[in-house]
Amino acid sequence: MTTIPKALVTGAGGGIGTAISRALDGRGYRLVLVDRDMGLLDAAAAGLKTRPEKLTCDLSARDSVEALCAAIARDHADLDILINNAGIGIPGAVADVDQALLDRHLEINLRAPVRLMRAVAPQMIARGRGAMVATVSLGGVISLKDSAIYSASKFGLRGFLAGFHQEMAAHGVKVSGVYPAAVDTPMLHHEALHGGSVLNFIDKVMTPEDVAAATLKAIDTGKLEVYVPWSASLLARFFGTFPWMIKPLLPLMEKIGEKGRLKFIARKGFSAE
Repeated sequence: MTTIPKALVTGAGGGIGTAISRALDGRGYRLVLVDRDMGLLDAAAAGLKTRPEKLTCDLSARDSVEALCAAIARDHADLDILINNAGIGIPGAVADVDQALLDRHLEINLRAPVRLMRAVAPQMIARGRGAMVATVSLGGVISLKDSAIYSASKFGLRGFLAGFHQEMAAHGVKVSGVYPAAVDTPMLHHEALHGGSVLNFIDKVMTPEDVAAATLKAIDTGKLEVYVPWSASLLARFFGTFPWMIKPLLPLMEKIGEKGRLKFIARKGFSAE
């Protein structure tokens, strides 16, 4: 008898998480959806063909993450796919951000996905198959002012994935990161209206469905890094290699980005004030 594959998605109640869940549902996966709020999970589940299991977890709280790891070990030892999608990104200068918010970035964006990947690794190794994908960000390739804390967490996640990818390949388990540019989600809306980096708007703003398609590509290929879009990664990787070039070119990039920001908020019907 053929077993239907199972996938767990964190941050499933957000825009990207919902799109990923729908894409996996379309492929016939049994889904375990995870988010901090049951109402968000109910909304995400409403559009699926197959009823998912829903688990609440506050990824910023270590005891909650440990409870999720215990639930995975107890009830989902047959997990085929782990999607670490949940994330937080609130812009602000380091000196102005309180310690609690700084810690939330590190816990949600870095520690929690690392802990979850470590939790499912033994069961995937034992079966000799499986895939783990993390939604990272171009902020894990290039770091800019007012995003230092966010980038610190994403740089760390990127570094972890690079090494972990090598470790798990020997066991037939795929490990990948998806690196979106700006994505049309409430997080980007907040940045557009509340002082986020205008560099988000230099290139085309992607949709959650674009990221979901990239996630499926990562699952299928096991490629270490999948960029969305690939063209946006060129500038990010250039500055990642030559970070000293950011300062002289930043004024020009900000002018271009500000024009893009104004076009974006006009298209969305937001007020620029």
